[in-house]
Amino acid sequence: MEKRAPLHRRMRRETHRRVARLQDLVVETLYRVFPRAVLHGGIAIWRCYSGNRFSEDVDVYMKRDAERIDRFFGELKKTGFEVLKKRMTGNSLFSTLRFELTQVRFEALFKDVKGIIKEYETYEGILFNVFTLEPEVIVREKINAYLKRRRIRDLYDIFFMLRYSEKEELKPDLQELLREFEEPVDEEELKALILYGAIPTKDDILEYIRRLDG
Repeated sequence: MEKRAPLHRRMRRETHRRVARLQDLVVETLYRVFPRAVLHGGIAIWRCYSGNRFSEDVDVYMKRDAERIDRFFGELKKTGFEVLKKRMTGNSLFSTLRFELTQVRFEALFKDVKGIIKEYETYEGILFNVFTLEPEVIVREKINAYLKRRRIRDLYDIFFMLRYSEKEELKPDLQELLREFEEPVDEEELKALILYGAIPTKDDILEYIRRLDG
């Protein structure tokens, strides 16, 4: 297998590097307290599927356990994090954390979701096991996300994850995306998020999806 440079060498921006280091600390702490938590969203694509789009949030599915949630935040505080914001409802948790001058968001949905085991790549290029979603599930989540909020990052994530997915299985979902498609509200944002490689336009991505559908 071709050896790649560690993750930190593939990031151009120092702000991205700082956030990536903090994400690792959050994820490592998470799995000590919630060993069956399931990563999803952009961080799962970036760290578990060798994605090339920076993602600023740590998004997870996990059980609602107030005692363990308190322990999780307590462990983060011992590490040096400051909890700037923490809001918990019956089915979700939203928090903003700060370490020195850098912030990272941790968001959880309290759902019992079945994950698959995958390797998570740290800032230093070290791999450790986590749970995440199957590629087809991620694509479906991203299709739903795009249709709701029309953010270019979600459209790009669909394009990226199709390389790992059973495309025939996803044809009805992709047809729905094409049928219901509206223009992204933030297409220019993608340039700041792609870490390396060519940056496709919205039209490039749609043409790729149409070819799959054909």
